[in-house]
Amino acid sequence: MSRMFRPRRTRPTLLTGGLSGFAAGVLCCCAVFQTQGAKPAPTPPPGPPAIPQLTVPANEGTRVEVRWGGGFLELTYLGEGVGGNTAVYAAFDTTPEGGSYVIPFGQGFEGSTVFVPLQADRVVFAKRDGEQLKVFERTWTGFAWSDRSEDPMGRLAEAVPGGIRLRIYRPDLGKGPVGISTWLRDLSVNDGWGHLWGCTDPAVAPGTGDRAISRHFRVDFNVATSGQKPVLLRRLHDPDTGKPRIYQLLVRLFGNTNTTRKPNGTLAENGSGKFADLNDAALDSLKAMGVTHLWLCGVIRQATGTDYTAIGLPADDPDLLKGIAGSPYAIRDYLDVSPDYATVPAERMTEFKALIARLHARGLKAIIDFVPNHVARSYSSTGDAQFGEKDDTSRFFAPNNHFFWLRPTDAGGGPPLRLPSVDPQSGQKLSPTCRALNQGDGLYDPEKEKARATGNNVPSWRPTAGDWYETVKLNYGFDFTDSNRATREYPNALSPTKPVPDTWTRMDRIIAFWQEAGVDGFRCDMAHMVPPEFWHWLIGRARARNPKVYFTAEAYDLDPMKVPGSDPLVAGLNDGKGNVMFDLLNAGFNSVYDDPVYDKLKDIYDGGAWANDLDALLKDPFLRDNSLRYAENHDEVRLASKGNWGNIGMEVARPVTALLLGLTAGPALVYHGQEVGEPGAGEEGFGGDDGRTSIFDYWGMPELQKWVNGGKYDGAGLSDAQKALRAFHGRLLALLDDPAFREGAFLPLNAANNDNPGFGRLAGETASGHWLYAFLRSDPVSGRRFLVAINLHRSEALREISIRIPEPQRMGARLPSGDTKLRLTERLSTSGTLSIESPAAEIRIPEIPPLTPFYFEIAAP
Repeated sequence: MSRMFRPRRTRPTLLTGGLSGFAAGVLCCCAVFQTQGAKPAPTPPPGPPAIPQLTVPANEGTRVEVRWGGGFLELTYLGEGVGGNTAVYAAFDTTPEGGSYVIPFGQGFEGSTVFVPLQADRVVFAKRDGEQLKVFERTWTGFAWSDRSEDPMGRLAEAVPGGIRLRIYRPDLGKGPVGISTWLRDLSVNDGWGHLWGCTDPAVAPGTGDRAISRHFRVDFNVATSGQKPVLLRRLHDPDTGKPRIYQLLVRLFGNTNTTRKPNGTLAENGSGKFADLNDAALDSLKAMGVTHLWLCGVIRQATGTDYTAIGLPADDPDLLKGIAGSPYAIRDYLDVSPDYATVPAERMTEFKALIARLHARGLKAIIDFVPNHVARSYSSTGDAQFGEKDDTSRFFAPNNHFFWLRPTDAGGGPPLRLPSVDPQSGQKLSPTCRALNQGDGLYDPEKEKARATGNNVPSWRPTAGDWYETVKLNYGFDFTDSNRATREYPNALSPTKPVPDTWTRMDRIIAFWQEAGVDGFRCDMAHMVPPEFWHWLIGRARARNPKVYFTAEAYDLDPMKVPGSDPLVAGLNDGKGNVMFDLLNAGFNSVYDDPVYDKLKDIYDGGAWANDLDALLKDPFLRDNSLRYAENHDEVRLASKGNWGNIGMEVARPVTALLLGLTAGPALVYHGQEVGEPGAGEEGFGGDDGRTSIFDYWGMPELQKWVNGGKYDGAGLSDAQKALRAFHGRLLALLDDPAFREGAFLPLNAANNDNPGFGRLAGETASGHWLYAFLRSDPVSGRRFLVAINLHRSEALREISIRIPEPQRMGARLPSGDTKLRLTERLSTSGTLSIESPAAEIRIPEIPPLTPFYFEIAAP
């Protein structure tokens, strides 16, 4: 149906007040034909049916009846209290290109900020103005919300017995399916900021202030049968995998059974894992452990010291290398994979695709790194994946340049570019890689006259050893040297019509290349160093190709290199301070790194922090529920490493991993070797002896090799303690797919027990919550509920524990009140052998041993 059916705003009386929905629709259609000078209008299409196609239960005893048919969609909000001062709201997701997860706030209109679980491109609401219901609408303009419009065309609000009906011209919502999130608000309270209630997400409790809705429903206009059962969906949730449980592995290390482990060893000496090492036995074992996604770290071809001249890939200049194997984040060619990982290097892409097929045959998803901010200095590719060939090298910054070209006046004294691999005065080789290869002069021939800024935003002819000197920064239209951070030569909220930079277009083609190769998702390196507007544009295009494509962002809000977004609404979040994590989630990322909670938990062991301190970092539900959490990854130290995590050893993995991964509905990450206590010990080469497993060197992981067992992946070489630790990780990952953890709310308990001496308080402490951390996870849809109580102390058992359940948490978890008994069965550390009965108001646990997490399933006795 064409847009000519939309009534004009010159006839607002057709959109409000006492006409029936059908009559209003008839008049609307007829009015348009008359105002456009057309022939007498034909009979308008029938309105939606009398019986709703969908009835969606909502909180506080309300419901939303959904009807569609003819030219309209109807949402009828019904229930006690709907009417009077109630305003009704609906957010719609109608296009794969996406909109915003943040609904604008407005005193007396939208009320306080609402985060919705869909990328809304339209929000419609109705509120009473005297005796009349008025309709308002905002639409997404590409990078920001439009101004609020009053009585928009094709919208009707009317009072009906027991409620309020919104009628919306259906073609404005696209062909469908369309995602919908609805809620109610009483705007007469809280100085016009309102009280939110009646949400179709059962996990959202009524109240004032900013609110995060975690579930929405979808309508398929092509299915008109009545009595359909509503399905509530989480933000970007893939029902095929449930809660993402990601296993990160570096192919170079994972399957390598070579035990030589010579520091700075070559490929021939120390060996390398292969794509083929991820064989049926390996994948079946990981699947059985509960893994849903494999992050194949370091797959894209990087700069390396290994010579593949026989297939046209000579070794890189040693001055550009960090490690003989090379950094996986110094990308040499975006459209290629590392030949190290192929049994036949010339057939490397065929072998990679065969690995993807093996994953997909088991229902596993493949994630690879996407490194958008920088490439290796020696980068070279073909076609649309080549960069810099037409750059104006006389300009440091130009909108369509791919790189930032140094000026003679930039720091470092002018050309040539001198790298910190060699001392220019003495000739001493400073880089471990140059020393190991006995090569290097501190120069790179292509950049003796014209050179580029480093990947970490340093415009200098003399980068330091602490810089990312092996890489060069890519230009996305943002001049990072502008002290006002205002140079944005790309479409954004303030200038939406600016042209798309060429770098954006090329990156989209690179992502499309890997999607066509079967890749299911991307872990985006240092995503905060690239404009959020780019991510919104790119992810929308990627989802148009595959709606289920997964994007997770490595990002850090405190990094001064972050690029802020231009959307004034998002910039005003976090009490006006903004947070780049909001920008990235709003751009469409499934998840972002949660570095602050990881750091705080580590500080409990290595500093002076208390478990209570975690709560302050978990206050924002939108960030909290969309964060990727990890106890290890390639950038962080191993849990079992010497001098870290209290120097406890691998047993600290139990409380730390259970706490971090069980907090919220966000994805969980396990790093290869973590599950068997890999310590990251010894001098490896460029990686040094730093408590991490090197990503720069050819190496083998001694503890994981015991599980690999020559390619059998049966763990025959593991100790009993290691087998038990791996089994613990398997139980944990399985529990994380329980609806309470996959879908449920997080309800913290430490603050309510700070003055409770029975809450794990040790001798000499004047408050509780130093070593005990507790929270509830509850899913109101399935009725599944867990109490998580974790003893973080290395040696002290916590005895005669009492955990008070305050009223908001009791109601949020749908627990009974008072002395009503509950049965709690521990499912993680004791596998169901521990079961207790306790009053609901104050749960009593006889003892939690040191370094032990308890996951208690809650049920009636």
